[in-house]
Amino acid sequence: MNNQVFINKAFDEAFKSYLANKDLNEKVEFNKFIVVVIRLLVLIYGEEIITYYNNKDENSFNVLMLKYGYPLEEYSKFVNNFNKCHNFSLKQEAKAIRKKNKYFNLVQKSLIDMLILKNQKEPVNNEVKNSFYELLFTANTKDFYRKSIALVEAYNPYEIDDYFKKQNLI
Repeated sequence: MNNQVFINKAFDEAFKSYLANKDLNEKVEFNKFIVVVIRLLVLIYGEEIITYYNNKDENSFNVLMLKYGYPLEEYSKFVNNFNKCHNFSLKQEAKAIRKKNKYFNLVQKSLIDMLILKNQKEPVNNEVKNSFYELLFTANTKDFYRKSIALVEAYNPYEIDDYFKKQNLI
């Protein structure tokens, strides 16, 4: 088996955890932030991204991420922010008092921006929009786990909810 890291450490670990837990929807591991990033990407781009991961086809994955007009520079920022977010979270895990993660909301904003661009090119149905919204980590979510994580990680746990609603996606 090839031990190559796919895109970066965050993406690689997120895909591995996604695949290991995808049949266990209620499990905490399937609802961790890094896995939810993959779940949101699947909502935007489809299961094709999983095939690219399984085939370790970074080029096709990168091309797909730009499919709806997401700027290359913004995609690069997203990839870097996701990795920084994950690394920061790993460093904070053992600490009794955790610091806020400045990359947490940046990653979610990028995902919302990707959904907006897709919606402009190929209108997204309300079921997908609602599923996407419910996966976001905000203080306004109905999911206790996501709400808790948002309160711990985000400088402003309401920011993502406000940002999503301002885009007229729901």
